[in-house]
Amino acid sequence: MGNRNQILLFFLFFQIFFSAKLHSQPNTLYFMKGIPQTKDLNPARPGIDDGFYFSMPGFSKIDLSANTNNWGYSDLIHKGMGQRADSLVFDLNKFTSALGETNFINESTGFTFLEGGFKSGKNFFALSYTEKEVAELFFHKNLVKLINYGNYPYIGSSFRSGSFGINAQHYRELAFLFSREMDKKITLGVSAKILFGLGAVHTNGLNFTVASPPNGSYLDLTASGKADISAPVEFRYNGSGAVKSVTDDFEWKSYLTNFSNPGLAVDLGISYRANKKLELSASLIDIGIIAWNDNTTRFNELGQFRYKGIKIGDPTVSDLEDLVTQVSDSLNNKFSPAHSGKSFSTFLPIKLYLGGEYSFSDKISLAGLARIRAFNNYLRTSFTASANMLIWKGLSLSGTYSIMESTLDNLGAGIGFRGGPFQLYAASDNIFSPFYPSQAKNMNLRLGINFIFSDRQKEIRGKTSKHGKKDCGCPY
Repeated sequence: MGNRNQILLFFLFFQIFFSAKLHSQPNTLYFMKGIPQTKDLNPARPGIDDGFYFSMPGFSKIDLSANTNNWGYSDLIHKGMGQRADSLVFDLNKFTSALGETNFINESTGFTFLEGGFKSGKNFFALSYTEKEVAELFFHKNLVKLINYGNYPYIGSSFRSGSFGINAQHYRELAFLFSREMDKKITLGVSAKILFGLGAVHTNGLNFTVASPPNGSYLDLTASGKADISAPVEFRYNGSGAVKSVTDDFEWKSYLTNFSNPGLAVDLGISYRANKKLELSASLIDIGIIAWNDNTTRFNELGQFRYKGIKIGDPTVSDLEDLVTQVSDSLNNKFSPAHSGKSFSTFLPIKLYLGGEYSFSDKISLAGLARIRAFNNYLRTSFTASANMLIWKGLSLSGTYSIMESTLDNLGAGIGFRGGPFQLYAASDNIFSPFYPSQAKNMNLRLGINFIFSDRQKEIRGKTSKHGKKDCGCPY
């Protein structure tokens, strides 16, 4: 019964493989003090004033992120009640109630192997090498309703699945960043990125319609859509052009040294200091595209199938497996995808950041940040309020509250500790989600290790800086 099921299993494998790693930086990071990686959210806001830094090779920084549109694992699977209190139950009714009309689960990962930068006068330069992936599975509530209630509510009418699919990509990024203080008020920054795609799944317009007469004697299934794949797998086809089997052709060495899928991206940022206390900033991150040319396969689905059921006692059906095989073979004969090795392109998830920070002193500030993320023709929004403090020499703290995808229970924190040139930092927009993963709707984490060398070391030792300013206790 292999064809459709094997393709579906491939999609699921791609999603699970990357989801297991669980790149969307926490909003909390944006206003943290003395952290060079704030440049990743706005290239006009580097976290050092002079000198240079490099991150620990192989452990420069890690970004982990996963979120849904306000539904969690426990809405689908949770502990039962009564006699089933010691078991996990599959609750489609609760899951259906928790969903919106359109739903998604997205996750992303970024792992930076090498990074470094330096500040010279008004100019800041940085270079980094990162492996990234992003994946989003999206579906309409109608799909879950069909699984939960069957086709009975739609007898005599038509059922429409709504759009569903998966978009995922794994790519390598080389980033070159430059920012400059134009004057005392305005700083501009840009990051140019060279990309190399390693693997992708991109669907477009996948949907189906099921119609049946009032007596329910048959079902008419109409499906359409397109799926593009770039991956080290080989599809084999039968005489009618349907997929017969899928062969894994994966080798780590050839996969990781693939430079056949080039791309480009850019980050843009601006910082405007309105006065000594108020700073306004904005940035556009990951305006980019990847062209997929290697190991590409395209499936164009358009067909119609009438299912009249299987009679009990049919000699051609001896068990459930025979039944599934018979239905699967019938579907394959009706839905034969056109396949080719055509190239295709995918866009990166674009992020827009709008921020404002008010400083009460050198050690305390309050800030607000809005983020809009555009991917797969959908906009995801979040709003974060943060309090940022310098507690003592070498220690900075940030506390945040965020509204993300209509969820209101996001309390975040950031910490940066520095002893001499060594710096360890971490940030998350929801610090409680790891403790309650089954109920979590938003999870992210950024952590890394830096080595920073600058004349500001004098300040940490309690001396006057080269600028003639008294030590403020800043860790940067």
